[in-house]
Amino acid sequence: MTTPVWKNDDLEGAVIGALFLRNADPEVLGIISRLPPSVFSVRQYRDIYSGICRQVRGTGVIDPLLLCEVMPEHSAIILESSSIAWAKSSLVYYVSVLERNAAVRDAEIVIEKALAGIRSAANGENAVEALKAAQDAMAAISLTPDTVQPVHIDDVLTAVVERADARHQGMEEAKSLLTGIEELDAKTGGIEPTDLVFIAARPSMGKTELALDIIDKVSEQGHGVLFFSMEMANIQIGERMVSAAGGMSVSRLKDVAKFQDEDWARLSTGVGRLTGRNIWMVDATDLTLEQIQQTATSHQIAHPEIALVVIDYLLLIKIQSTSRYDLAVGELSKGLKRLAKTNRTPVLALSQLSRGVESRPNKRPMNSDLKNSGEIEADADIILMLYRDEVYNPESPAKGIAEINITKQRNGVLGTVYRRFYNGHFLPIDQDEAKSKSAPQQKPQPRRYAKEKA
Repeated sequence: MTTPVWKNDDLEGAVIGALFLRNADPEVLGIISRLPPSVFSVRQYRDIYSGICRQVRGTGVIDPLLLCEVMPEHSAIILESSSIAWAKSSLVYYVSVLERNAAVRDAEIVIEKALAGIRSAANGENAVEALKAAQDAMAAISLTPDTVQPVHIDDVLTAVVERADARHQGMEEAKSLLTGIEELDAKTGGIEPTDLVFIAARPSMGKTELALDIIDKVSEQGHGVLFFSMEMANIQIGERMVSAAGGMSVSRLKDVAKFQDEDWARLSTGVGRLTGRNIWMVDATDLTLEQIQQTATSHQIAHPEIALVVIDYLLLIKIQSTSRYDLAVGELSKGLKRLAKTNRTPVLALSQLSRGVESRPNKRPMNSDLKNSGEIEADADIILMLYRDEVYNPESPAKGIAEINITKQRNGVLGTVYRRFYNGHFLPIDQDEAKSKSAPQQKPQPRRYAKEKA
């Protein structure tokens, strides 16, 4: 008997092998979001694929050895599939063939059922009903499926347990991304893989510097960062990072003619600290949202160590929409959220605030100050409002202190974290001392009634 053209066990094994070899890169995550286990005709491969989906949802990785532990009955097939090196680059094509084969299988079942219904029909009317049912079923079969695959609650619950277990075992992939600012991480628990985070402030508050501080600390942990700098050139960003890493001001780094031995030592220290870090920068201007999404996705496939995408800043992304400006800005924030969710890599975006802040006695920003679009607030998972009182009050008791106000956190508490701002860089500071100095000063109130004369 000839094997049907739509049945290919080797192809199904190659798809499983390619998933193991590619791990959870953006392309793989996209496939998993829409590919149901039913496309696999071989039960063992179907079960293994279901296990891969649970593993991704729980730990964010695809690991054949860990899968063998929970599916020992399939361990031999898992290990054999994970060695199919030639399948890695052809995954997308193989998946398309797999989907085509599944559609042909489904069509065969529908046709056989229709024939059986027609042959067993008691009369012509019943036969026509069987034919119409077959037509409806055939219309639902697509050779190019693009629907997102719903996930059953049981699979989600299994993923929750696996994620908790992975965190208990200290698996790095299961953890949220830590910013390296201890007080901030204590309040947020870190940044989740699908989070969209905004750092917002008025000009000259230090938005870019705070982002660079987080990039430094994230890359110091061994993670990769992709930084879209649409306001400053790569060399300017590099100077800021080197000066921070070496403990000197950017202005001092620019005045090389006056360098002393200590300055050269600091420069060397800064360069040495950053050398080899997994940091990539893009300083192109007028990038569209689609270009950012494509660049981030393709670069993450090539460099799976990327754990954070940073964009400086939101309103410099080229708007192509013909919608009203505030709605177009909302489309940008939605696109960045979609990027984070699709690639399972958090996006940190910088945003300006409206001038309305300047007209208030208390100039600490609020979410309503986000410039041009309330959609930004709705799309963000975390909003960090940066404020330095000395920008408005040069003699402020809080001079040299920066406030990072958490004004939105979808899954956590709000609050304020303090940092020292020195030489244009952010440094640790005693939180209680900073809080006491940053408390709004209460002006003495006039007495309501004059004291009666005796």
